[in-house]
Amino acid sequence: RCLRFAEIDWTLPPKAAKTTEKLPVGDVVLKMDDLRKYYKVSGGLFGGGDTKVVKANETLSFEAREGETLAIVGESGCGKSTFAKVLMGLETATSGQILLYNQDIQDIPIEQRSTDTVSSVQMVFQNPFDTLNPSMTVGRQIIRALEIFGEGNSDEERRNRMLELLDLLDLVKLPRAFAERMPRQLSGGQKQRVGIARAFAGGAKIVVADEPVSALDVSVQAAVTDLLMEIQRKNRTTLLFISHDLSIVRYLSDRVMVMYLGHVVEIGSTDQVFSPPYHPYTEALLSAVPIADTHVEKKRIVLEGEGSGQPVRPRGAADGYPCRGPPDQVPPAARDPRPDGAGDQDRRRMTKGPRDGGPSGPRPAACYIASTRCSTTSTNLSSMAS
Repeated sequence: RCLRFAEIDWTLPPKAAKTTEKLPVGDVVLKMDDLRKYYKVSGGLFGGGDTKVVKANETLSFEAREGETLAIVGESGCGKSTFAKVLMGLETATSGQILLYNQDIQDIPIEQRSTDTVSSVQMVFQNPFDTLNPSMTVGRQIIRALEIFGEGNSDEERRNRMLELLDLLDLVKLPRAFAERMPRQLSGGQKQRVGIARAFAGGAKIVVADEPVSALDVSVQAAVTDLLMEIQRKNRTTLLFISHDLSIVRYLSDRVMVMYLGHVVEIGSTDQVFSPPYHPYTEALLSAVPIADTHVEKKRIVLEGEGSGQPVRPRGAADGYPCRGPPDQVPPAARDPRPDGAGDQDRRRMTKGPRDGGPSGPRPAACYIASTRCSTTSTNLSSMAS
């Protein structure tokens, strides 16, 4: 119990939280057009049998602008991390186009990319415990990043550069003495901050954050999230934030892109996507957001159909969840999936990836009845999103 309870003035209004204005977005720096990434897998034991194809990404199209935070959400296995690997050059695209500052990079692996391209696109990985070399100090790992990015001609020059980059440790709220520490001496949140500092060491223009706070506790999540936003505002960095936590997405993103089974089923501003949803899959995701207000009546939407856990989807499996809209507006093939393959083309058309209209353009949604802004549930989704 508080010993100074009687000294508290309970009539004072709550202190206003610190607010910051959003930066205006700039020109397009990254564009993906009809990106596809397929993996071939053997269908039999010991490599025998027919070869099947896993379609990790299909018809993936969107744009990202300077200083913008684009959140990419979806269930596990929908292709979020695969697209990030293709962008980073860890994988090459099967087809489609990736334009980074109007330069094609979809077919160039990371080993063959120029130093400027590698330093321009960096990644903050999900697990902070596996991203640092356990045999190197924190400072040495940042210097190693500078070596790869071509900063300085000798260790002495890079060390002088390191002294300048000690400001990065200040930026990620770590003491400068941490430059001499080993990774084993850091907590999970501190390791993730070092990973962020290393990503920005080469002046990255685009940072892909692949669920950077999912392995951290809630208090550290808030600090790391605020840190990313602060660095982005200072450097006008484009942030691609991959997450399944819709509460964090609502807090920091300018636009949201919803993925399902490798497709983009919906994309728009944060306010547009969260209230009200156009696509039934987005609606189901929002229904899973926990609500602290007990006065709000909540109804969880449980969707039926093939999930993305299927390694290979056979012909006839629903490429999208069955639509729950009014029967007189939805084609039968979209709301009555059958295992014999009937109506497969219509269902595929329902979830085919939309074109990105940009931050102020039209909001695309891969839905038959998106223009009617259908509400297929009595759940108060607006209250859930706020």
